[in-house]
Amino acid sequence: MDAKRQIVKAMAVIQRPRDGALLVSEHTNPLGDPFHRPLGGHVEFGEYALDTVHREFQEEIRQRLTGVRLLGVLENIFQWDGALQHEVVFMFTASFADMAAYEIPEQRILDDADGGTRVIWRTRDTPGPPLYPDGLADLITQAGRLTSTGPQP
Repeated sequence: MDAKRQIVKAMAVIQRPRDGALLVSEHTNPLGDPFHRPLGGHVEFGEYALDTVHREFQEEIRQRLTGVRLLGVLENIFQWDGALQHEVVFMFTASFADMAAYEIPEQRILDDADGGTRVIWRTRDTPGPPLYPDGLADLITQAGRLTSTGPQP
């Protein structure tokens, strides 16, 4: 019988103000197929999802967030490397506290063990690879065009 795993994550959608591009990290599935996802990570036991987003951005790219608000919650059940996964993802919108962060074209996730995960800006007209978690594109569309106003008091 396949192993089963329930995962709670928190991620933040960051849009670049000048063109609406989304900040994403590049990954591959166990078959080697590429996909994109917003930055974020696992909610640790006893940690609020909001705190997870702030912690993950500090750990992954050393950036502070402002204007963080809940966009919605997504739930997916899928196979990953032969195991059934059940993922609950708190999706937030946020802005960078430092406006200069929007001009970094590419960087690496700092707490990645192999240092190979790239963080890039995904433009609106990017045809692929897929954007995960499933339902994120619809959630963004339903919320209307996200605005990123930069640092707020």
